[in-house]
Parts: sequence; C-alpha cells; structure tokens
Amino acid sequence: MQGSTGLIYGVDDIPPWPRCLIYGIQWALIMLPTLTIFSAISSEYLGLHGDEEVLFFQRLLVIVGGVMILQTIWGHRYPLVDGPASALLLSFIILAPHGISTIQGGMMAGACLLVLLSVFGMVRYLEPLFTGNVIGVILILVALTIIPYLAPMVIGEGRAYPHGDPSIFAISVLVMVAIALFSNWLTGFPKTISLFLGIMLGTLLMWAFGRMDVSGIREASWFSLPRPFLPGLPRFSLSATITFLVAYVAVIVNAVGSIYSIGEVVGKAGMAGRVNRGIAVTGLGGLAAGILGVVGTVSFAFSPGVVLVTRVGSRFAVTVCGGLLLSLAFFSKFLAILASFPASVVGAAMITAMAAQIGAGISIITRSGRALDGRDYMVVGIPVLMGGLVSILPEAFFGAFPSTIHALLKNGLVVGIVLVLVLEHLLLPKRS
Repeated sequence: MQGSTGLIYGVDDIPPWPRCLIYGIQWALIMLPTLTIFSAISSEYLGLHGDEEVLFFQRLLVIVGGVMILQTIWGHRYPLVDGPASALLLSFIILAPHGISTIQGGMMAGACLLVLLSVFGMVRYLEPLFTGNVIGVILILVALTIIPYLAPMVIGEGRAYPHGDPSIFAISVLVMVAIALFSNWLTGFPKTISLFLGIMLGTLLMWAFGRMDVSGIREASWFSLPRPFLPGLPRFSLSATITFLVAYVAVIVNAVGSIYSIGEVVGKAGMAGRVNRGIAVTGLGGLAAGILGVVGTVSFAFSPGVVLVTRVGSRFAVTVCGGLLLSLAFFSKFLAILASFPASVVGAAMITAMAAQIGAGISIITRSGRALDGRDYMVVGIPVLMGGLVSILPEAFFGAFPSTIHALLKNGLVVGIVLVLVLEHLLLPKRS
C-alpha cells in the first residue's frame, strides 16, 4: 500500500522477511548509540562499574525491546521506536543519591498515572490540542534539540580527541551527502535502505583510516544472562513520587506529540485509539522499568525523519528492531558487533533524517495553503527558538531551580511543546 507521502511500504504492510530484517537492523543501528549513552549516564550516577554496568544495559535492552514489540503490535501500531525518556533520565539522576530502590518506587508511581489515564479514556481530550502548527513545531523541535547530542558524535569527540577530529567530521559530512544521494537517486529496495547504505559506507571509511575499535567483538562472549535479573524491592517516597509524576507529564506530551507527528507521515486512521493504547503501553513499560530499575521509555519523535528518508512506513520493521534489541540483551557477541559501528557515522545518518523531518514540519505548518501571518510567526518561532536555546544552556544554570521541575526545564523538547500549546490555544488563539 502506497502512502500519501510516497511510502513504498505502508503502516500495516509486511515487507518480505529478508527485507524486513534489514529494515530492523537499520532501526537498531540508529537506536544503539542512544541506548548506550543513556545506559552510560545512568550507570555513572548510580556508581555502577564493570559487570554491574553491563547488567544495567542488559535490563534496559529488555525493556526497550519489549515495549517496542508491544507498541507496534498492540499499542499505537505505528513505526515509532521507543527508548529511554530524557525527562525520566533527569529524574533518575536527581534521585540517584537516594538509591535505586527509591528510583524504582518513583518510576512505578509515575507510570501508574499513564495507565490510569488510558483506562479511564481521558487521553482523548488531548486530541484538539494538536493542530498543524503544534505538530509542525514538534517535528522541527526534535531535530533542533537533538543536535547538542549529535554534534559531539559527528566530530569524533572523545578521550583521544577531546575537541573533535576534522578527518572524522569530514567522513560524517560525506555520509550525510551519500545518504541524501542514495535517498533521491536510488529506486526500489536500495532506496529503502539508504540510511543503512550510508552507515556501511562510513564504517568502511572509518575502518580504512584505522578509526574503528573492534576489540570488543573478540572479547565478548556469545551468550550471557542478566543476573540477578531484579535489582531488589522498590521503596516508595513522597519526593520521588512527585518528581516522577511531574516527569511523566512531560512524557505524556512527548508521546502524544510523537504519535501525531508520525500520523502525518503514514496516515491518521484511528488516531484516538492509537494514542490511548500508546499511552497505556508507555505506562506499562514504565512499571516494568521501575521493577527492573532502569529508565522508562517514550516513543521517539525522530522516527518520522527516518521514515521520510527510507520510505518504509511499516510498523513491522520496528517490531523486528524490538526483537533484535531484546535478543541482544542475551547474545553479547551480536551486541558487540552492532555497537562497533562508529558513533560518528550513526550520528551523521541521524542528522540526515532530521533534515527530512524539518522539511516535513514546515510542510505541515503551511499545508492549509493560506499565507502565514504575524501570529503564526510567533506561535511557531518562539517555541522553536526557546526549545533550541534550552537544549544548549549549561547544566549549572538549572541547578538554581527546584529539583521537582529541574527535569522539565532542562528538556528543550518539553519546553518547546508546552510553549507552542500555550501560545496556540491560550495566549494567541486563532480569531474566528
């Protein structure tokens, strides 16, 4: 089924399994750097090292993979990848000094909010809020607020090159250009794996210049079980509950915005049910994450950009990705192979996808055919710029704010979404 945006595979189409496997690997390659970063940050603040850090990552893969499978089969049923929510990560960091049991209790309490909203059908009242301006701003915001995280990757910043390496940056730019050319010049199946082809090209170049570390592949065992699987019993406290309740409000806004954004690309049939089920699965995933002591998940809003570049809108490709990530929690050798792909190359692929997503955001804002006026400039411009500004402010700046709102204020995506909703519906409503 061909989508309205020229998709080769629609949301409910099942590609041939060899192709679907490659599409799943393509998604997994994009997700792994993000998961690695979230796991490393969490482990650092919890004081985990060695086997404990590996165990935390295994638990995180189980949650992310399981939620992704459940979302695409029963939840929102969209080609949206799910991963650790940045708002929850910030709450995780704030509460780290109180111990993992306190974090578990707070995470579970906050996740119950989403489950209850879904059970009582209250999510449907959010639908009128997501106008063309709001959805377009969300798509653009995702691209801008993710740049601070991608920039160190594409320049090769690390221990060996604390200020980046021009040669790695050159390869990153080459990968971006190559993906753009693949996406526009190729046809058929090769067009749908343009991101994968660009990542492979960049990886070969990094290997040719001796910039790849494959030692982890040789050292990794083939199979390992996460032991102990459960970190311990949760402990509930008022401060942790309030912190995570506030953070989960941001998760709701983020999740609903992601679902509406991908709907603009692959189709919006049955949107109310998709949103309600998607929020329910996000809440159930948060409960499971609390039990395992890892960061809860949210649907990632960069997914439309990947779909726009690859033209593969099938949700089953993401189902395969979830299965791969889930299996990687137990098959260490395969995890090491996928983790060996250079972060600079994957970051370059993500920037290319975000470029397509910005274009989609602009298209949605202007699709009515009417000329934008001064009101639209403010409704769109202020949230986009403020979201981008917040994402690059120094960490020390946020230390002056109460810990209960710290997680919200530091998240440029959440700040931008709240601003566009307030401007669009309260401060600058459209005149009839």
